[in-house]
Amino acid sequence: MYAGSSQWAKAEEEFRAETKLQPGNAEANYRLGTALLQQGKAREARTELQRADRLQPDMPETLYSLGKAASLEGDAVAAEKAWAKLLSIEKASSLAAQTHFALAVSIANKERRRTRSARCKNFRNYRILALTLRRCRNNPSRQHNGRTQTPYI
Repeated sequence: MYAGSSQWAKAEEEFRAETKLQPGNAEANYRLGTALLQQGKAREARTELQRADRLQPDMPETLYSLGKAASLEGDAVAAEKAWAKLLSIEKASSLAAQTHFALAVSIANKERRRTRSARCKNFRNYRILALTLRRCRNNPSRQHNGRTQTPYI
């Protein structure tokens, strides 16, 4: 009832009560995980979704939400693993399409981080080289016959 009207805090209370009444119910854990995820509580959501996945493995909705929670926590490897597992089960559904998109975004973000890291490394190397050359030009002890010696780097 509360989830349908996007009252996620109240939905969380309702689903917590449901998981206490039915501790082995994967669907109840999934619903609680989803309510937590909607509130931005990724770590708690991930715990509930993992429990749901243990209780009822390979439930596509759980795998999608589990990947989303892992992604929000910054665990791209776990997110991609959950989504790949979902795609091995669901081939041509709207959930599969959503998953393909989420997976593409995750891979693109990983590539951006890798590229950014390489650019930062290159910048640091050029900066060190520039500082070394400047130090050599400004240091008279490095001059020989009136000419600045360029260091070999």
